[in-house]
Amino acid sequence: MAVVQAVVPDQAHWSAPHVARVLVRAAAEVLFLHQGAVDHSVVERLLAQAERWCMEDGAPVGVRKRLFNVLVEALENLHHHALDEHRSGTWAALLRTADAYIVLIGNPVPQTTALLLQNRIDILNDMDEETLKQHYLTLLSNEGRTERGGAGLGLLTMARKSQRPIGLVTEVVDGGTARVVMELLVPRTA
Repeated sequence: MAVVQAVVPDQAHWSAPHVARVLVRAAAEVLFLHQGAVDHSVVERLLAQAERWCMEDGAPVGVRKRLFNVLVEALENLHHHALDEHRSGTWAALLRTADAYIVLIGNPVPQTTALLLQNRIDILNDMDEETLKQHYLTLLSNEGRTERGGAGLGLLTMARKSQRPIGLVTEVVDGGTARVVMELLVPRTA
């Protein structure tokens, strides 16, 4: 297995304490960390890095598929749902422990969005696998989706493909903005 190069977050960036907390708690190592705006080229680059690490780890196909489903949805959410004035504040990290891959994403959002996201994640965390599947099929048939999503399919896909509970930390920045950090765990065994 290849040796992971040390990835040191910009300590001035708001992601630093969140990444550090998970590194210590989970005895993890950082496979990638991106701090700043996420566009299509960033999504492609980070997915390529994740693929390289999975291949070097010898991760089973099922694990790689689950991880990529989670990463694609998480990164696309950062790409499509970041507010223009806060794009530079987004970030994404992939960490590895002995047992799992941990996906961390952070994004400044309106406080109302943070509350809505917490509510949706609480509901998803309470669902069993069969209920998640049925909810997913219902949302697929929802005519209310837009080109940017909005029906909750990405969040539901992340819940179905990761180990629950999904973690969410919210920090109030000012009167109208909050920063949210989502933590998703994908076990390294099939």
